[in-house]
Amino acid sequence: MTHDQHLLFYRKPASCWNEALPIGNGRIGAMIFGGVSREVAELNEDTLWAGRPRRFSDPEYHEKLQKARNLLKENRLTDADKFISEQMLRHDCAGYLPSGALKLEFGNAAVSADYRRELDLDRAVVATRNGESSCEWFVSVPQQVLVMRCRNTGDFTLRLDSPIRHECASEGGDLFLNGICPIHARRNAVRQSDENGREGIRFQIRARVVSKDGTVCTEKDCIRFTGTGDALLLVAIRSDFTGWDTEPGGFFPADRCREDLDQAEKQTGTELLEAHLAEYRPLYRRSYLELPDSEDDQLPTDERIIRYAQSNSPALAALLYQFGRYLLIASSRPGTQPANLQGIWNPHMLAPWGCNYTTNINLQMNYWAALPTNLAECTEPLFRFIREVAEAGKTCAREYYHARGWCLHHNSDLWRFCVPASGKARWGYWPVGGLWLCRHLVEYFRYTCDEDFLREWYPILRGNAEFALDLLVENSCGELVTSPATSPENGFVDPASGEVAAVCGGGTSMDLELIRETFRDFIDCARTLKLDDPLIPELERALPRLRPIGLGSEGQLLEYDNDYAEAEIHHRHLSHLYGVYPADLFTPENDPERFEAAKLSLIRRGDHSTGWAMCWRLALWARFRDSEKTETMLREFLQAVDSTAETSPGSGGGIYPNLFSAHPPFQIDANLGIPAGIVEMLVQCHRKTEDGIMIVDLLPAPPANWTEGKLTGIRLRNGVFLDLVWKESRVAGLRIRALKPITVELRAPRFSRRVKVELREQFIAAYQ
Repeated sequence: MTHDQHLLFYRKPASCWNEALPIGNGRIGAMIFGGVSREVAELNEDTLWAGRPRRFSDPEYHEKLQKARNLLKENRLTDADKFISEQMLRHDCAGYLPSGALKLEFGNAAVSADYRRELDLDRAVVATRNGESSCEWFVSVPQQVLVMRCRNTGDFTLRLDSPIRHECASEGGDLFLNGICPIHARRNAVRQSDENGREGIRFQIRARVVSKDGTVCTEKDCIRFTGTGDALLLVAIRSDFTGWDTEPGGFFPADRCREDLDQAEKQTGTELLEAHLAEYRPLYRRSYLELPDSEDDQLPTDERIIRYAQSNSPALAALLYQFGRYLLIASSRPGTQPANLQGIWNPHMLAPWGCNYTTNINLQMNYWAALPTNLAECTEPLFRFIREVAEAGKTCAREYYHARGWCLHHNSDLWRFCVPASGKARWGYWPVGGLWLCRHLVEYFRYTCDEDFLREWYPILRGNAEFALDLLVENSCGELVTSPATSPENGFVDPASGEVAAVCGGGTSMDLELIRETFRDFIDCARTLKLDDPLIPELERALPRLRPIGLGSEGQLLEYDNDYAEAEIHHRHLSHLYGVYPADLFTPENDPERFEAAKLSLIRRGDHSTGWAMCWRLALWARFRDSEKTETMLREFLQAVDSTAETSPGSGGGIYPNLFSAHPPFQIDANLGIPAGIVEMLVQCHRKTEDGIMIVDLLPAPPANWTEGKLTGIRLRNGVFLDLVWKESRVAGLRIRALKPITVELRAPRFSRRVKVELREQFIAAYQ
């Protein structure tokens, strides 16, 4: 590996959160500032959310649904929009919270000329070096603690703080903070307790300093270390959360924190680091990207970002690929909660959009890269979330829609909120979030060929298909559509009222694309498992009756049921293009007309947008095999953003100095999604030949200056693994293997070959 393409480094401490460096083990997260006289580590723990388990009910919802449908039948689109917004959206999900902060004071130390702060992605370690002193930070999966190793830092004082209601004290050499989360923290309001006096989740942060070279003294509100040698700081965080559907409490997590620290203290700092690396590196090193570098790539990362507009160095994109995989490993591990809108890193009591699970693109984008970049284990939290929200969503489907199965709208949280969210119809009413999530289950089977997995998840997929079927209604032409229907967060000009509306009665393109895919996938899964399911005939009868996706007067793919004037032609969402990416409904082989119409729609949407929206555009342009556009999107994506910018007067986007993607503010979806977009530029596996052979497209859309490179450890559908090397913009060679024998067709510029792939790795030379 080229180590510089796995390293973020800086020559000064972070001045704000968007310059700090993230570490995490899926459950515990920290942002390290790299201060010299005063160091701060902002802390998070993945179960610290506001609220408690709740059951939502609206006995009149189905009656209101029928009224909204009747308004749409009368073509009163604006009235239907207002009715849904005002009468059908009553509840809100909970918000994700920070746990607190470690504050270290190192006396009168000053920043030296050789100061260096870095995040080594290959080690998952943040290090600060200043003269003879140094600190290393990592979060251990084996020991479930945050570790800081200090060398020659001199005396320091450690304190704990939190914006959450808390108290600090010491006990037996430990400093601890006991906190109680509020019952509500959302939409500019924090309430500590409900009408019955109940508060939220309780938690503890517990810190311990261990040293053989100095003196450790614990006082009431701090720990003091005195000496010139090495010191080891261990931090545990635990909450009393026990499950999405159970009340927190019954125990206080102090004992678990003590146990974590006791176990960690049995090892030296070197042993803790070695155990951390032994667990982390097998995941991280499965895949990496090497691209040509330039002189600018020797600069600190913040300077590289600023210079990218002129240098266009491919190596920064390689670093972005590595960073995205690192963040997924750090924020989503088996047994943890899924990565939310900010992964696990959030400093705000009132986080932007509650830091929730937004299922109309953002949660899904968080996991786009998991399978192709060989991090299948990191999907476990997402899949557990799907299982739990499917259980919660049964009541919503039955009571709200009089439907079978289960449903999920556009927002969820720790408590598996699944009903329509308060606000406007354009985002709050969207009952097909579960369909998009179930795509990840089907894709997992397609990549792994694990029939036991498919059998285990079959009931969830079945309930998803049942709900989609029961959601459909018949239009005046006898076609099946959704009504009301929205295209997430977008709107159009109602020709009758001249106002912006977001609701139509003939099904939006995204709804119908999701439903068509859901029906086809479920039928395929049932047949793979050789199940004679009575639901199959119902779906087979419905499929040909689904309203076809329409084309507009300018040849574009329509987003709604009619060719309405677009209220915001450059809108960030690309919902109607779902069928191109991440799905494969529209390809040059199976629907060339809509494939080309989708391309025209993408051109109309424009290039610049928010961070995650440019990530989606990048993946789409890769599917359209347009190298110039993928290069343009990377340029747009990597625009430097002021680290203090939390809002944008324009369409947003860009990158903060710590490589976090800016909406703004920071959202992690683009960081986690960009590796998937980069893979699409270099390898694609979603198409088939006429005789059903999987096509592996090599180098379909790399930028012109990516003339050579190496991409390792890529995972493809049907259990195929691939390493790719290219030179002079042409495939030079590849290594390929499969979990079971399979024939694939390799296609690249000036290269095409059909090969049989087996478990034993084989090398194929392609360069002429």
